[in-house]
Amino acid sequence: MKLFKFISTILFSVLINFSSAQDIHFSQFYATPLQVNPAKTGFITGDYRLAGNYRNQWSSITVPYTTAIGSAELSFVAGKKKKDVFGTGFMFINDKAGDSRFNTSYIGLSEAYNVAIGKYNKDFLGFGLMGAYCLSNISYDNLRWDEQYEGGTFTEVFPIGISDYYDLSLGAEYNKLIDKSNNFTAGMAMYHVFKPNQTFNDDPSSRVFRKLVVNVGANLGMGNKFTAYPKLLFEKQGPFNELVIGYLQRYSLNYNYLNDYGVYIGAMMRWNDAFIFVTKIDLNKFTMGISYDINFSRLALVSHARGGPEISVMYTNNIPGMHKKKIFCPRF
Repeated sequence: MKLFKFISTILFSVLINFSSAQDIHFSQFYATPLQVNPAKTGFITGDYRLAGNYRNQWSSITVPYTTAIGSAELSFVAGKKKKDVFGTGFMFINDKAGDSRFNTSYIGLSEAYNVAIGKYNKDFLGFGLMGAYCLSNISYDNLRWDEQYEGGTFTEVFPIGISDYYDLSLGAEYNKLIDKSNNFTAGMAMYHVFKPNQTFNDDPSSRVFRKLVVNVGANLGMGNKFTAYPKLLFEKQGPFNELVIGYLQRYSLNYNYLNDYGVYIGAMMRWNDAFIFVTKIDLNKFTMGISYDINFSRLALVSHARGGPEISVMYTNNIPGMHKKKIFCPRF
């Protein structure tokens, strides 16, 4: 038992270092559009979209890591011919990690403009940006080291560490909208463009790595009932890479797209880390998804392959009087 606890402590320490060097991530990345690419802001089938996601992981090892994200977007027709789409949005992320209560809050404001191109205005080229403020703090109250004990008494007191920075992210995306059941999307974004300083001890060399994000996806109609959703996400942040590939299958419960009901089932894989099993349901303008990670990396030795659950919700609707032209944007 002592050996197991020792190994668990070592691996968990590595996990803490790994997590502090990388941004947070969600398995249902398609349900957190502003975290994937600012150019997605407002490119929706409707006038506004509300989204939320909650993730709980590593509860089988220690105090769990919990991450929550919420976003809101508005969409407007734009351009001389009213074929373009302008979007503005807001995103909030809160992440709490382990015994140290390492807490990060991230607030971002984003804007995007998608230009209709091509003869039939079914191709869109979008550009977006996000300005953000990040605040992190850490508490040492629940952390203990041998060097802190003197005569059997814990003596050393640490202050609460606080760090903050301002941030800028940019993105571009291409969307091809064939019809309501078939479309394609591909985008690239760069987060932390200016590599902001993040430190708890005034170290000017401690900077946030830039993060490159590439996303590719498609909706492929398969008759009246079935639709295939292949997905790919690649992220590179400093020396760390992450690749997620997956596939969801949708079964439509009706034929009327304006009153849309459907169920999904699928699986994804985070390369060299975890299998992700996903289910999802569309209830007209409301969507809810549930996923679970099963680890197969070296961390599975202490996590018992239990990565953790994740739940997402999304609501898209119109605002009376706005009269936005109907655009069948890609599903996520």
